[in-house]
Amino acid sequence: MVLVDSFKAHNANIRTKHGVKNLELAGAGFGSIPAAAQPYVVATEYGNEPFHKTVLTCTALPLSIADDEGVAQYGGVQVYTMPKGAIVSLGASIKGNLTLGVTGTIIAEFTGVNALGTVTASKGATLVSTEATWLQSTANAEAVARVAAISSCSVATALTESPGRVVDGRTTAAPVFLNFAIADDASHTAGTGTFTGTITLAWVNVGGN
Repeated sequence: MVLVDSFKAHNANIRTKHGVKNLELAGAGFGSIPAAAQPYVVATEYGNEPFHKTVLTCTALPLSIADDEGVAQYGGVQVYTMPKGAIVSLGASIKGNLTLGVTGTIIAEFTGVNALGTVTASKGATLVSTEATWLQSTANAEAVARVAAISSCSVATALTESPGRVVDGRTTAAPVFLNFAIADDASHTAGTGTFTGTITLAWVNVGGN
């Protein structure tokens, strides 16, 4: 793999409007950061067609917490949009801190799970199927003072998740959502939180448009 900003070619430009800080060789086929996440997420792109590695650096990325009363609390936020095409996921990882209870009443020592999906998390205490497309559901460390450490990476069982390793984004570009679900507690209510850390995605665009 070659760091993209090492290329010295005409038509290179800085894609600051998509939150990408490095130089991009025109037509290299990267994805983009959704507008709502751009103040909090910066993408550093490695490689060129068809092989890519995307590192998303998140700083106090806002999260909304919904309350499935008596079951769990959950939420998700879109952090990236793949380019159009059939995307082969080679693996992913999350490393950072999930802080919940910025508002709301999440307990100080909450437990839960995280994943990377093509849809945002919905009701329930688990993250499955398209809630965990890019990275399977993985337990957070138990929180201390409402901050839970996350250290997750793809493992073989991720390949059993639906839709599996290849994501069909030929018509509509596939999104990447950072998802979480929190074990229920009687005092938990809806609220907000943040994520600070890095999300790494390795992928191949095999085209098909």
